[in-house]
Amino acid sequence: KFKGNWLELGRFVSVVEKSQTFREWGFVTFESYCTRELKLRQQTVSKLLRSFLFLKREEPASLSAFLGDGDGAGRLPDYESVNVLRLARAKKDISEKDYSKLRSAVFDGGVQPREVGRQYRSMLQSAREADVDPEEAWLRKRRELLKKVLGSLRSVKNTLELSQLLPSDGIATLKKLIEQVEEELTRE
Repeated sequence: KFKGNWLELGRFVSVVEKSQTFREWGFVTFESYCTRELKLRQQTVSKLLRSFLFLKREEPASLSAFLGDGDGAGRLPDYESVNVLRLARAKKDISEKDYSKLRSAVFDGGVQPREVGRQYRSMLQSAREADVDPEEAWLRKRRELLKKVLGSLRSVKNTLELSQLLPSDGIATLKKLIEQVEEELTRE
């Protein structure tokens, strides 16, 4: 129910946490209030709060518009998407250009949270790869691919040996190919 209006809930729990009103209601901790009274997991409450406070700090005009205090409510993005945007803002590796693309996907594009997360992970991967020497990246990629091929070849060899689908000279050829791939891996 709250996903459609997570912002109101985020604002509410933010006020309750800051004012510690939950104590007046008989709860010792904010976490116990959220889990017992609101029936929300701590992880969910944390994302709600962080997403709400991120909008309050980084996107005050959007926050006002979403809450109806501004000149139009606009389309409220999912709190999971806003949380990913918050994570992206905190990463030094994400360029302003990439952040702007992600921001646009969240606020303008109506992109689903799973896709926003995928875009974010892709941006992080690209940023990591940009910091690596191209030749080193190629060698790493080559080694990973050789390991995958080696695993596949071993699996095929074992299956063919057990099922006796190939004559012994075919298995011998496969063993020779496995040795060649192993040799390539040891050269590096």
